[in-house]
Amino acid sequence: MSIAYQEQVQLACPACGAPFEASVWLILDAQEQPAEDAALRRGELNRVTCPSCGTSGPAGAPLLYHDGAARRVIFAPAPGSAEHEWREQARDLHALLVGSIPEEQRRPYLADIDIAQDLDGVAHLLGRMARRRRGAGATERGRDGEAMGAVAPPVAPARERPEANDAPPPLLVAVEALLGADSPAELDAVLHAHPVLLDATTDRTLAQLAEVAREQRAYEVAESLHQARALLARVGASVAPAPDAEPARLSEAAVSALLQAHSAAELDAAVATYPLLLHPRSDIQIGELVEHALDEGNERLAADLEDRREALARLRATGAAPGPTLDEAIEALLVAEGEAAIAEVIDAYPVLLEEVAARALWEFAAEAHASGDEELARYAVECRELLRRIREQL
Repeated sequence: MSIAYQEQVQLACPACGAPFEASVWLILDAQEQPAEDAALRRGELNRVTCPSCGTSGPAGAPLLYHDGAARRVIFAPAPGSAEHEWREQARDLHALLVGSIPEEQRRPYLADIDIAQDLDGVAHLLGRMARRRRGAGATERGRDGEAMGAVAPPVAPARERPEANDAPPPLLVAVEALLGADSPAELDAVLHAHPVLLDATTDRTLAQLAEVAREQRAYEVAESLHQARALLARVGASVAPAPDAEPARLSEAAVSALLQAHSAAELDAAVATYPLLLHPRSDIQIGELVEHALDEGNERLAADLEDRREALARLRATGAAPGPTLDEAIEALLVAEGEAAIAEVIDAYPVLLEEVAARALWEFAAEAHASGDEELARYAVECRELLRRIREQL
């Protein structure tokens, strides 16, 4: 069954007003459609030509991009779509995508959808991924074709590792210890014993390691590295660095969460998940991203970043402390039993009544479905519907 999906749409020429039909891609699979993938990266996908006057331009359709090899899903809404419209577009196309993949081949990454501003934004993300892969792949190769040198996937725990003459790199040992911490006290001990985890370059190194692991199809290793990055992003702001230490840079996940925040509640949720967003150094980093977007001609992305930058500056000025994370709120909702307990959870976590929670529950349900836990997926959808009814009654 094909993953990519193309549809005939009715269009009207903006120059002469003539109606015409054109084929546009709504779901693009990198492996199935390499030529169209290349066209997307060149900014030429879904461009149509009026048969009456010859005027060419973008079709203005949404696109869901899927790359199974890179384990990446990116959605770009139709230009000018209202928030509720593009959320519906994303849900419908995501359902088509998941339904086209055999159940045994579905993986959790399918629920992790990046949101781009438009097709140019998708091409920008893909270009950035390609540059990272080129940087991570700039290593020597031995006679057997295996990469050597700059990066390698994390080593297995000592009890599973064969004897080796060379000790594993300190960072990988630190990551192994980090993922094995089962309590705040153990986490503090790991951070104290392995200060390299709080180094300014660690997040970037872990991201490169994850890319290499993914390319080598070591998906469990890549997922572990992503978990380590997320954990370090959450604890980074609460650990006081040495006076002369440079604070860690914002991770790509933190920037993505920031760009997806379209309301005050969603911004609070992003800050709660990634406290480094409120660090004064982050203002400089976001400014650098704005300049980079302008250099590449992506004025819309630059404007969005600047808007979020100003919103973060207001939060810093008010000294507002981030509340509980959205993950904590959803976890509390899913384990609550009975109407009274659910009502208490909603009172304790008002973010559950925001659209950001509805989207998170939808993604949680998709991930549970992809992993085969149908009961949990159904319950997450029921909770989402319950919250929708409550919002309508308020």
